[in-house]
Amino acid sequence: MIRDLIFAALIASAAAPALADDAAPKPTNFRAGLLGTPQILVPDGDVGGAVFLFSDKAGWTPADETLATGLQQAGAIVVGVDTPKFLAGLEVDKVDECVYLVADIEDLSHQIQRSLGTAIYHSPIIAGIGTAGTLGLAIAAQTPDATIGRTVVVDPQKVLPLVKPLCTDAPRTAAAGGAVYGLAEGDLTNPVDAIYTPAAPADGKAHVVDLQKQGFRIKDKTAEGDAHAALQERLLHVLTPKSSSEDPLADLQLIELPATARHNTMAIVYSGDGGWRDIDKSVAEALQKQGVPTVGVDSLRYFWSQKTPEQTSADLARIIEAYVERWSVDHVILIGYSFGADVLPNAYNRLPTEVKDTVAELSLLGLSEAVDYEISVGEFLGTSSSEGETLPDLKQIKPALVQCVYGEDEEDSACPKLEGTGVEMIKTTGGHHFDGDYDALAARILDGFKRRVAGQGHPQAAR
Repeated sequence: MIRDLIFAALIASAAAPALADDAAPKPTNFRAGLLGTPQILVPDGDVGGAVFLFSDKAGWTPADETLATGLQQAGAIVVGVDTPKFLAGLEVDKVDECVYLVADIEDLSHQIQRSLGTAIYHSPIIAGIGTAGTLGLAIAAQTPDATIGRTVVVDPQKVLPLVKPLCTDAPRTAAAGGAVYGLAEGDLTNPVDAIYTPAAPADGKAHVVDLQKQGFRIKDKTAEGDAHAALQERLLHVLTPKSSSEDPLADLQLIELPATARHNTMAIVYSGDGGWRDIDKSVAEALQKQGVPTVGVDSLRYFWSQKTPEQTSADLARIIEAYVERWSVDHVILIGYSFGADVLPNAYNRLPTEVKDTVAELSLLGLSEAVDYEISVGEFLGTSSSEGETLPDLKQIKPALVQCVYGEDEEDSACPKLEGTGVEMIKTTGGHHFDGDYDALAARILDGFKRRVAGQGHPQAAR
């Protein structure tokens, strides 16, 4: 239901900088759903980020235009939204009883970045002043993992002037002309910065303080002078590329989940095409709690631009070599979910022998028969087609090394075709998400590793 809102409208993009004669053409239409008809500014050169800039209660002003242009010149895609018009449109929308804004933000971000051919995917930053700051905090209340990169709000108010409720499990209290939103239980899914100028409303500051007292790690600071200047300063700092000279793997944008290695092994988890969320994130966190330091590869980011099988395997080798040494372990568990599971058999087969010998288990969750090396963004902008098959690569791998996990309701799983080959088959209830018992799934993965190492020494060494 919520995702159907994404396809609510077609909008014309704002005028972009002139293209060079040999530049790839850019599409002129994007679907923005509930965002209406935002201004879209794209940089001339490389893209360094994406900012969804919401205006204050006065609407889109020259100050907003200046800020957006400055961010564009700094390398950011900027999507400018007139907040009063946006909120008015939400009030009259009759599609659903509540509104879910994150889906349209994420989908539009995907469309724009795919059209520009960005080398990596940049999770959007939500930014705004005053009423837009209040909106930014409310959006944070409904944001799932791996969706929004950061939220930056300046001088937020307490009450969001929107009567229609947002779709969220976070606390909502009705107020005159709108509502006050808390944040959903658990950790924030993205960093949130709150900045106060001398004009900051007292009730807004008190609301943020209350959220901080509830345990939400909102970073706050005081700035002198103009709110637009304060917002620009923070956004430019966030968008500035950080030096990678001390981290040879910085280009891979890995997720580290360190732990004291209790089993002489580490794990590497390749996510599904939705990014680092749900199954992959939960399984990695469960392994970390059980004493398995884990590295996450966000497939949405890594495979946002086309990769070759050779590059995929070479990067996997880099990760293994670096972290086996960094975490002082002898073994590696390779885990992939869905899109991430599909790329692992070929990547494993291409590893150098000495690197391959560290892999004690290959756990494939939600495996399909086809493999792609680029994320496809829906039917509208999909650019990928199946580029290979997984089963021929699996036939080259020692069966005792492999776990294949699938849900009994999955209709396109490749796992049943491995029945009787010696591969460990794990059938769960439910479909592609295995009914959500990810702690139990992580335990099955770790138990499988223990059996493989204890029962026959290092499986790969006995090839």
